Amino acid sequence: MQRPERLEDQVLFILGTLVQRELRDPDLGFVTLTAVRLSGDRGVARVYFTVLPAPGVAQADQDAKTLKALQRATGFLRTELGKRLHLKRAPELRFFQDAVVGEGNKMESLFAEIEEERKQRPPEPDEPQSDTGDGA
Repeated sequence: MQRPERLEDQVLFILGTLVQRELRDPDLGFVTLTAVRLSGDRGVARVYFTVLPAPGVAQADQDAKTLKALQRATGFLRTELGKRLHLKRAPELRFFQDAVVGEGNKMESLFAEIEEERKQRPPEPDEPQSDTGDGA
């Protein structure tokens, strides 16, 4: 029996490879699998993904299309996963949008806005200047 973290890493690698090389669904988009979390009994794998939208497509629409495409491919992915890991019973795959990347992008844009506002503000004087240059 493997340690859960190692098995999660292997599942992530295999599923990522399968999604990139084997799936040919036009709704899939440019998807990246970011994490896998197995349940305690290893019967369910929560697979997290991010996707870049196609030009002219809203992020929410692309996310929904990608989720449906991954759900359609679940049977194939689960079968291949079981074969490649030599498991009697491959875990049930459940796909979830990874919000961490979106939150990071949101924070980065906020920091950029703050920096832009800081550049547009006139400099504030630090402390009042004393005019006694010679010490007298």
